[in-house]
Amino acid sequence: MKFLTSFVITLFGQGVVLVVGFLNAVLITRQLGRAGRGEYAMVSFLVMVLGVLFGEGIHRTNIYFTSKDKSQQNVSALFSNAIVLFGVITVVFAGFSLLPDAIFQLILPGIKRLYIQLGILIALFFIFGRMLQGIFLGLQQFWHYNFAYIGPIVLFFFFDVAYFCVMKHLTTTVVLINYSLAMFVIAVTALLVLIKPWHTPLMIRFRPDWNALKLNLNIGGRATIAYLLLFLLARINLYIVNYTQPLEQVGLVAVAANIGSLIQRVPNVTGGVLFPRVSETEGKKQMKLTLKASALAFSIGLFVSAFFLIWGKQIIIFLYKPEFAESYRALVWLLPGIVVLGIAIIFNTSLWGRGFPAVTLWAPFVAVVTNILFCFILIPSHGIVGASQASSISFFLFSLIIATYYFRKHATS
Repeated sequence: MKFLTSFVITLFGQGVVLVVGFLNAVLITRQLGRAGRGEYAMVSFLVMVLGVLFGEGIHRTNIYFTSKDKSQQNVSALFSNAIVLFGVITVVFAGFSLLPDAIFQLILPGIKRLYIQLGILIALFFIFGRMLQGIFLGLQQFWHYNFAYIGPIVLFFFFDVAYFCVMKHLTTTVVLINYSLAMFVIAVTALLVLIKPWHTPLMIRFRPDWNALKLNLNIGGRATIAYLLLFLLARINLYIVNYTQPLEQVGLVAVAANIGSLIQRVPNVTGGVLFPRVSETEGKKQMKLTLKASALAFSIGLFVSAFFLIWGKQIIIFLYKPEFAESYRALVWLLPGIVVLGIAIIFNTSLWGRGFPAVTLWAPFVAVVTNILFCFILIPSHGIVGASQASSISFFLFSLIIATYYFRKHATS
């Protein structure tokens, strides 16, 4: 499938996620208020950290190895290895959910035990879905991939709307239960789509390959660290605000971060399509593909950022209620970093497709440390604005390192 065709299909999927996810976030925010939105944001943070730690590595390696070898034997081995790993992760998460309250409060202060346990359950289903998505994407079955990716968001929104229409309100508990149900239903459906022969030209069989599993874990470890650091770069300020400010302030930052994530959709979808393509190409063709994608991501990101810079406050008040108007100040300081980060994500994803070189580990690590340091310097005096300022500084630093490395590497190759 051509890059443009696959990009359009995945962009359509991201468009659905963009609209449906945004509408659901608005509904949740309006119903839960500042404190409730803060609780939901921190549980979502936990879900993503667990999802990245235990699932992103296998997701990325499934993309990489499937794109290299689409044979029945290889895909069956990758699928079987994913099932084995998922069984181990299930046992680990079961033990994690039984930890005492003191440890839970140390990890996420102010968040109820039930919410954390529901977050662990959501993360489990999320990880399984990501494993299958990696195989679909590596096979370049973009319709199946987008179903597995879009499905949980759409179903989550449907459950929230249905409950709200009947009960006329939402609570944090209800929202998290709906989230877990949506993840479970789509993960099981995606599994059935993958293993049934009438849905795929491959006959998937359960045949673990222990040598391949070791290789997966080796490369997946680098992928996990790289992606975790990138996620922390974008979201660590939310966690620090939870430690240093009232829960209501977390809700305000979460709204700004939610809008920022909307702007990031274009580089994210571009990177998602680019990763398997870069794995298959080399040299000038690879660089041309990456530059084309980065130019597109930058142009759209700049346009959308300008839109929110001008009308962001009115939009926030209209959608989220006046009590969230303060989120606009945090958003303004976040926008410059978001635009620059969009370009860096494309370059970074291109480097991921070349085997996760060391710079994809130490560059985000340096940026995360910078983010943390500036958060503790700026948040006490500037509040949530300081959190956004710290993020933008770290985004610029990360982008500078990655772009410099990328162009130097291609200049000498």
